[in-house]
Amino acid sequence: MFFTGRATAPVYAETTRAAASMSVQGGVPVPDRHTAAGAATAAENFLIAEFRVSSGTLDAAAAVSVLLSPQASDSARQALAAPTGSTNELAKVRTAFAALSAVVRTYNDDRATVDVWGVAATSAQVNPTPTGTEDWGSSTVTVDWDGAQWRVRDQRFSSGPWPARADQRLATADGDFGFRFSELPQHGWAYVAEQ
Repeated sequence: MFFTGRATAPVYAETTRAAASMSVQGGVPVPDRHTAAGAATAAENFLIAEFRVSSGTLDAAAAVSVLLSPQASDSARQALAAPTGSTNELAKVRTAFAALSAVVRTYNDDRATVDVWGVAATSAQVNPTPTGTEDWGSSTVTVDWDGAQWRVRDQRFSSGPWPARADQRLATADGDFGFRFSELPQHGWAYVAEQ
């Protein structure tokens, strides 16, 4: 079993340099490392892409083209479905996902199964005051190697586990959504370093 997380994280500068070298297509990093760490990176970035697509900050067609297997399950396809809200509505809500740990449950040259635990945080610019929510959950992501990169075949989500709660923390959001429009193309994608 291959485990990643804070306890095993390498020096930040080294990870940042490695992440910067990832090839990007349509704004999405291509999961082309044929290793367990590469499979874990593919799983984490699929989940990050899911929330970016739903927020309207990542093109759904580009994410599907780069990340999904032709044999992807309905669950995996639905995760990258284009949002149905208007541009104006999407601009008032921002959801981001942070992967906090990944465990490669199974791995061979053709397929890997990765459990990813993380949090999705949503901020909404609504009247009379801004609001925020946090949702903790675990996803089991199955990826297939197509000869050139990992592609997502399936995704299964379950809620929790939750850390110690701080229920009022997100209620103090100040409603400044300037950060939404200053995202860099490669900012915020995951990179699991080789062990």
